[in-house]
Amino acid sequence: MAEQDEYSQSQRIGYTLIQHSKSEIRKISDPIYDFIYFDQAIWKVIDNPIYQRLRNIKQLGTTSWVFQGANHTRFEHCLGVGHLAQQFISSIYNNQPYLDSEEDKKRNIKLITIAGIVHDLGHGPFSHMFDNLLIPKITNTSDLWCHEQASEMLFDYMYENYNLGLEKDEVNFINALVHGDSNKVSNGKKQWFYDIVSNKRNGIDVDRIDYIRRDCHHLGFPPSIKDFKYLMQESRVIDDEICYPQRYAFNIFDLFNTRYKLFKIVYLNRISQCIEQMMCDILLSVNHIYKFNEIILEPEKYYKLNDSIIEQIESAEGPEYAHAQSIIKRLKTRELYKFVSEALIKSSTSLESNDKIRDELITYISANVQVKKEEIYVSQGKVGFGSNGGNPLNLINFYKASDLNIKIPGNDKNTSFCLPIEFSENFISIFVSNIQIIQPVEEAFEKYCQIKFGFKPPKQERYQTTPQKTPQNSITDFSSVKSTLNRNDRFE
Repeated sequence: MAEQDEYSQSQRIGYTLIQHSKSEIRKISDPIYDFIYFDQAIWKVIDNPIYQRLRNIKQLGTTSWVFQGANHTRFEHCLGVGHLAQQFISSIYNNQPYLDSEEDKKRNIKLITIAGIVHDLGHGPFSHMFDNLLIPKITNTSDLWCHEQASEMLFDYMYENYNLGLEKDEVNFINALVHGDSNKVSNGKKQWFYDIVSNKRNGIDVDRIDYIRRDCHHLGFPPSIKDFKYLMQESRVIDDEICYPQRYAFNIFDLFNTRYKLFKIVYLNRISQCIEQMMCDILLSVNHIYKFNEIILEPEKYYKLNDSIIEQIESAEGPEYAHAQSIIKRLKTRELYKFVSEALIKSSTSLESNDKIRDELITYISANVQVKKEEIYVSQGKVGFGSNGGNPLNLINFYKASDLNIKIPGNDKNTSFCLPIEFSENFISIFVSNIQIIQPVEEAFEKYCQIKFGFKPPKQERYQTTPQKTPQNSITDFSSVKSTLNRNDRFE
């Protein structure tokens, strides 16, 4: 029973999930949590080809082309989310054992853990590039496809083709948890269940906690909260909502602040966005061959689609692949698309569609300048501390140790007087595939912003594009500076 003892000790939750034999528990090494333990009911979901596809989809898409450590996959992230989901609900049951019967506790722990495991099952190649950039360009439906829909599709397909040990109503409940929507199932169950994996109420969920911690680890950034376990251990359900100790309010704010910084520094990195546009063009140019707009509705084909599609296209033969292969060559020889300009706009401002912005930019470019519309790329969105655009603390309910059953609404005035005035912003970014048109497109975007928003975006500093002559006195033999280097204590 050594494995069982190690499992119980690692959870530190006080509540015994199920009495397992040694053969029923498996652990997997993880750089964030040391070891992740699941029983056989969970591994049934993981040990099949549909789930294993996540090993070949990078968590941060094209980010590894800029931040070399960001090579972790959706597989690692999903296991981490399942691990945290298991710990979170078990911790709540440990604090409040009266919430459910023993039988319901075991069942709910299993189902919510599986929801964490499969929540990103439907991501396409290069993660958010697939559903944010490619799919809108190849589908004409008013209801845009998203990876959550694909997660549900693949999980249903997995249920039909593999023995998962689940009933159909349990599969439906898991899908509802992934969507964070209790209306997707007839009985709905308790609303606080939906706060764990995909929290639409205030944004604190195990998905966000894991990706922030995991991304920071692989990027080499210090995480906001090194160990979120202590916060989960003290969470309580009050009035069918998960509430947190009031003394941790600023720690929770720092979690959202870290998310905002990751968007600004990493997720929306300009070079990474250039590469995303290139990846999108590669797949777009072969859509007539692969028919991605049809594959996303066919689980038996979609589960085989992952990041390796680029290598497949690169090695394919035939003139129909020539354009895609030319972009891949540009990518691998670092002849990237170029960032032109960016405007930050108040989140309350309504923005036109990307296509309309691009069409309008064309009208501001002189007729003497040859610019093709397809050479200009517009990216826009909203980034902030939370999904509502305001202070995320105002959506969270807390409690005080003096009264564990009274819910206290979040209030930023009780947290700090040094919080931002604005908690979200809109942005419009412009990129081009042809370096020769950077200047006219930049000038056109300046006119656009002046007319639409009353200001011009800041001028961008550019690297010198012409080769510079090597100075005659430049050093090519570094042995001559050895003694100088030895006399310095550090490099500036």
